Amino acid sequence: MQLIDFNRSTADLHPGLALYWEHHDQRFAITDLQTGPHQLLLITRSGRPLTLDQFRARCQQVDPHAALFITGTPAQRLYGYRLVTHLILLG
Repeated sequence: MQLIDFNRSTADLHPGLALYWEHHDQRFAITDLQTGPHQLLLITRSGRPLTLDQFRARCQQVDPHAALFITGTPAQRLYGYRLVTHLILLG
Protein backbone atom coordinates (compact mmCIF):
# COMPACT_ATOMS: atom_id res chain seq x y z
CA MET A 1 0.00 0.00 0.00
CA GLN A 2 1.26 3.45 -0.82
CA LEU A 3 0.98 6.44 1.49
CA ILE A 4 -1.36 8.23 -0.92
CA ASP A 5 -3.75 5.25 -0.92
CA PHE A 6 -3.78 5.11 2.87
CA ASN A 7 -4.34 8.86 3.16
CA ARG A 8 -7.20 8.87 0.66
CA SER A 9 -8.96 5.90 2.20
CA THR A 10 -8.70 7.29 5.75
CA ALA A 11 -9.54 10.92 4.90
CA ASP A 12 -13.00 10.74 6.48
CA LEU A 13 -11.99 8.77 9.57
CA HIS A 14 -11.74 10.24 13.07
CA PRO A 15 -8.26 11.77 13.57
CA GLY A 16 -7.98 10.27 17.07
CA LEU A 17 -7.95 6.65 15.89
CA ALA A 18 -4.85 4.81 17.16
CA LEU A 19 -2.55 2.96 14.73
CA TYR A 20 -1.57 -0.65 15.37
CA TRP A 21 0.03 -3.44 13.37
CA GLU A 22 -1.61 -6.84 13.62
CA HIS A 23 0.60 -9.91 13.31
CA HIS A 24 -0.37 -13.49 14.26
CA ASP A 25 -3.41 -12.24 16.20
CA GLN A 26 -1.28 -9.85 18.27
CA ARG A 27 -1.46 -6.06 18.16
CA PHE A 28 1.63 -3.86 18.27
CA ALA A 29 1.44 -0.08 18.68
CA ILE A 30 2.89 2.00 15.84
CA THR A 31 4.92 4.51 17.82
CA ASP A 32 7.27 6.10 15.28
CA LEU A 33 8.04 6.53 11.59
CA GLN A 34 11.23 6.43 9.55
CA THR A 35 11.67 7.31 5.90
CA GLY A 36 13.73 5.25 3.49
CA PRO A 37 14.21 5.26 -0.27
CA HIS A 38 10.66 5.10 -1.70
CA GLN A 39 9.32 3.72 1.55
CA LEU A 40 7.88 4.73 4.88
CA LEU A 41 8.83 2.43 7.74
CA LEU A 42 6.37 2.13 10.61
CA ILE A 43 8.09 1.33 13.90
CA THR A 44 6.52 -0.70 16.70
CA ARG A 45 7.79 -0.16 20.22
CA SER A 46 6.25 -0.09 23.64
CA GLY A 47 4.50 3.15 24.37
CA ARG A 48 1.55 5.15 23.16
CA PRO A 49 0.49 4.50 19.57
CA LEU A 50 0.40 7.30 17.04
CA THR A 51 -3.03 8.64 16.25
CA LEU A 52 -4.17 9.08 12.67
CA ASP A 53 -3.77 12.84 13.08
CA GLN A 54 -0.18 12.50 14.35
CA PHE A 55 0.60 10.12 11.49
CA ARG A 56 -0.71 12.61 8.92
CA ALA A 57 1.26 15.48 10.48
CA ARG A 58 4.52 13.50 10.37
CA CYS A 59 3.95 12.38 6.77
CA GLN A 60 3.31 15.78 5.21
CA GLN A 61 6.78 15.96 3.64
CA VAL A 62 6.99 12.27 2.68
CA ASP A 63 6.66 11.19 -0.97
CA PRO A 64 2.98 10.26 -1.40
CA HIS A 65 4.00 7.27 -3.52
CA ALA A 66 6.19 5.82 -0.76
CA ALA A 67 5.22 2.24 0.10
CA LEU A 68 4.32 1.44 3.71
CA PHE A 69 6.45 -1.14 5.53
CA ILE A 70 6.70 -2.41 9.07
CA THR A 71 10.27 -2.54 10.40
CA GLY A 72 11.91 -5.92 10.74
CA THR A 73 14.51 -8.15 9.14
CA PRO A 74 13.54 -7.89 6.38
CA ALA A 75 10.99 -5.10 6.44
CA GLN A 76 7.48 -6.36 5.69
CA ARG A 77 5.29 -4.55 3.17
CA LEU A 78 1.84 -3.50 4.36
CA TYR A 79 -1.09 -4.15 2.05
CA GLY A 80 -4.09 -2.80 3.90
CA TYR A 81 -5.86 -2.18 7.16
CA ARG A 82 -9.10 -2.84 8.94
CA LEU A 83 -11.08 -0.82 11.42
CA VAL A 84 -11.80 -2.02 14.93
CA THR A 85 -13.38 0.12 17.64
CA HIS A 86 -11.08 3.17 18.05
CA LEU A 87 -8.23 1.41 16.17
CA ILE A 88 -6.75 1.11 12.71
CA LEU A 89 -5.10 -2.31 12.37
CA LEU A 90 -2.54 -2.39 9.58
CA GLY A 91 -1.51 -5.65 8.03
